[in-house]
Parts: sequence; structure tokens; C-alpha cells
Amino acid sequence: MRGKLYLSGAILCLVGLLVGACQGEPEPAPGLEVEDAMGAKDTALTYLHEQKGQDVPAADTNWACADITTPGLVGASTNEFTANGWTVRVRSPVVAPENIIYTVTVTHIEGGWRWQGKVKPDGTVTEVSPVTQMSREGSQAIAEEFVRNSPTFQYDGMEDTLMLTDTLTMRCPFCWTFIFEFDSRAAGYGNRTGQMLAQVITHHQVLIAVDRHEIQSALMDDKWDMLTQKEIE
Repeated sequence: MRGKLYLSGAILCLVGLLVGACQGEPEPAPGLEVEDAMGAKDTALTYLHEQKGQDVPAADTNWACADITTPGLVGASTNEFTANGWTVRVRSPVVAPENIIYTVTVTHIEGGWRWQGKVKPDGTVTEVSPVTQMSREGSQAIAEEFVRNSPTFQYDGMEDTLMLTDTLTMRCPFCWTFIFEFDSRAAGYGNRTGQMLAQVITHHQVLIAVDRHEIQSALMDDKWDMLTQKEIE
């Protein structure tokens, strides 16, 4: 085997040697066009090459594969495939293989572009986000939308108080951390319907880390994980 396989998240696999993608994928049902995350990756790359004319790696390329599922996130898994500056992330719910719809994100660091689509078990590809140049402005918009749609802000966030207070440039390509602040009308986090709440204006600070137009972490007040909707231990 040529090339190096890099360890990420302590799990490594060589494409073509494992039935599952990186870890614990259910046994594929017979007759499926796409049986696992690996197959979803290959289907998406074929679509990009044939339908979009993108110069993407061949299916038999040696890919390093890692399970990068967010710790504490239940009911879904994320596998990441990397090779020669390319990254393909495949997210899938933990359901029967014939019911899985894979979300596939393809990025190319040198070209600075990103594409996202959904792949069904029958091999159908639906484009979610066209080939787009990655940028700080685009990442900021993604981070702000995430904050606005978060359960805490949706429940009682005060629209006119939301503001971007700082932007940190990270060491990885196309990575930024955006710091937002806003006020809520009551204490607490998440959807607090039915709870007894202290009716006091509560100030929040949110750190949203965006890597290649994808949210990697989202922390509120260093106490609340906005991805898992749980308190930080």
C-alpha cells in the first residue's frame, strides 16, 4: 500500500478492505446500490465527475478514514475520508441500511471549494449545496444562522442584541471561530418549555468553530454544548 494513512480520532481504515466505513456500521441489506459510507463517498465523487465536470479522485484512490462523530452525539455517525488534499465527510443516521440517507460533503483545500449532497441507498444523488468557494464571509453566515436557529435563541433570544464580537483565525485552512453575544429574556439553555424559569435578562457568549463551512463545535458560556444540547461536564 502506497502513501501514509493518518490517524484521526483513534480509528483508521483503508478503503476497500473493510465492509463498514470506519466503525460499527450495520450489515448492508442485499441489493443496495449504496451499502455504507464508503459507497456514499464513491457515488458522490462519481456524480461530481460525471455531472459537474469536477476533477475528483478515482474510487480506487487510497483514502485514510476516521470516525469523527461528535462525542456525546447519539443517533448519527460521521466518517471522514482524506487523500491528497481532498476531504470527504459522510454523515448518516443510525437506522436500517435501506433507510439511510447519507449527507456527503466534499472539499478541496487547494481549490478552496466545497460541495454537499445527499445520497440514497439506491444511488440517487441530490445536490444540497452547489460547488462553492469557501470564505470567511461564508463561514460567518453559516455560524450566525446556526446561532439564530439554536433552541436557546429560538426560545427567548432577543433579536436586536445578537452581534458578532470577534473572529479568530485558526491554523487549519478555511477555519475560523466566531464569537457572538446576545441576551435572553430568562435564564437557562435550550428549549425550556414547561420549566420554571428565572425571568431575568441573561447575557450569553457563543463560540462557533467553523471548519471548511461546517460547524465543528458550538459552546455557549463555556457551559452548554449547542451541538448535543447538553451541559458541558
